Amino acid sequence: MMGRIFRSAHTVVVWLGEPQSARNVQTVEDAIRFMERLPCIKEQQSESISDYEDAALAALREMPPAFQSDWFAIGIFFCRSWFQRCWIIQEIVLASDIEVYCGQTRIPWGLLQNAVRHLAVVRRLNSFSQTWRGQRIIILNSIPMILLAREHCRSGKLWRLETHLAVSRTYQVTDQRDKIFALLGISDNSSLTSSVISKFNVDYTKSIEQVYTECAAHLVEGRAGYSVLSMVEARSYPAPRPIPSWVPDFSVPPSPPPLAIRGHCPFSAGGSTSPPSTRPTVSPNGKELYIPAAARLGRISRTSETGEEICSLERMTRFFCLLADPGLRFASRTTSAAADALWRTLIADLADEHHPAPASLGSSFAQWVAYLIMRALDTASRASAHAADHFPNGESPPEPDPAYNLAVRDLMISDVHITAMRSAPPEYRYPKVRAAVDDFITAWDGAIPLQKLLDATRIAVAAGDRAGLEVTHKFVGTFLRMCSARRVFSTEQGDLGIAHQGARVGDEVVVVPGAAVPFVVREVEGGAYVLIGEAFMHGAMNGEALEGKDQLAVEGLRLV
Repeated sequence: MMGRIFRSAHTVVVWLGEPQSARNVQTVEDAIRFMERLPCIKEQQSESISDYEDAALAALREMPPAFQSDWFAIGIFFCRSWFQRCWIIQEIVLASDIEVYCGQTRIPWGLLQNAVRHLAVVRRLNSFSQTWRGQRIIILNSIPMILLAREHCRSGKLWRLETHLAVSRTYQVTDQRDKIFALLGISDNSSLTSSVISKFNVDYTKSIEQVYTECAAHLVEGRAGYSVLSMVEARSYPAPRPIPSWVPDFSVPPSPPPLAIRGHCPFSAGGSTSPPSTRPTVSPNGKELYIPAAARLGRISRTSETGEEICSLERMTRFFCLLADPGLRFASRTTSAAADALWRTLIADLADEHHPAPASLGSSFAQWVAYLIMRALDTASRASAHAADHFPNGESPPEPDPAYNLAVRDLMISDVHITAMRSAPPEYRYPKVRAAVDDFITAWDGAIPLQKLLDATRIAVAAGDRAGLEVTHKFVGTFLRMCSARRVFSTEQGDLGIAHQGARVGDEVVVVPGAAVPFVVREVEGGAYVLIGEAFMHGAMNGEALEGKDQLAVEGLRLV
């Protein structure tokens, strides 16, 4: 009924609560005045949110520079609880006219709409992005998507349920079943098809697990197909919620976010089409998913730390060791093409959802690696100096160079990181870190001018020059968005990729005909598998893995 009510209403009135009165927080009136200064983006019919972002970027270039505090103020404004509730999505999408109040202050809806589209562009700037982490940044990302859904709805086009589910995973509900039920009234539900489960309806007598499983079964057998599997979040096994591994737990944020959450997926690892004979089917009990054909790409032989651990300095040795492995299948690690393939793999060749990532990220990556090496050595040496068991053979810790080591610490390292390294396992202590770094430099110095970059970076850091550090931000921001909850892996065949943080040695990477991305699976009892999550693998994202495959190499897969 809710969809019909909002669709029929003359006006929907939104109350955002009372204005904030904390110290050092700009008032609502200040935020509104800044919103009024923003150039107006002309309304247009758009198929993609990037159309609005391009228009906003062009308009902002003509605007006098604004203080970051102004952008931060409207960012705080859009993090109010109303913008984080799942039920408000249909209020925005379906309402003919919207009136917004904060306290007693009326805010024109068009003003908010214009401001959030500008904010979507500005928050991509590194200095701003680093201020917003976790759920806040995801909410800010999804609001422009909801505005686009409203525009499409008003032109008679409803998004499919799986699209709304992907956008709204971080939104809040009181009853976790409403993560799905709150979206049915604004969705094109034609993709809900199942041969084993009757029509999917709103039914509060069913458990959360039953609702999620039945919804996923309908989607995976319907038009959504294998894209549902990309929504599965990283989870431990046994999982905290008793649902099959191939069913997303919509009650938790997607961690990591799917490789392609906006618009058209740029990948086609399983080819561009899916023959009817390879369509997935759900078992009669609704618990198992049978995939008729899956090609095995390789077994994971090594994994690194997650991106978050690498950038926080607490864990990075396995990252260097993995990339220095002579078994990696690059044509040659002495060419710029190999370096290009490396950094593109680390970010799934996506930057702000654009594919391929711009070549300019390559120089940012090279500078980041130089700083990462310096940070690794400096942090490990300082930590090891306070732990005798780091040097069990009686050797002395390295003498730090006071000039640049203090500068490195001031620029990049906190006491928290030092403390973390002191308690790190032996493989993360100085001798191991030094050996891993040396092997990495030896392996990659031909493709990336590491020694030259290191020499120049040491001089710049000692002089307090932050220019090089700022160059790294562009790559680091992209890397963290992609890999904060993913880890780099290599297979026994020498292929390199990134996968969910739950991936471990012994898991298998498979590609399914018709699926956009490869998947990581783990064998369990009885010849069945659990789904760990999607993956990006270098050289396997455009159907290459299935070209010339012998039929014997393609077999069925049963997920539980």
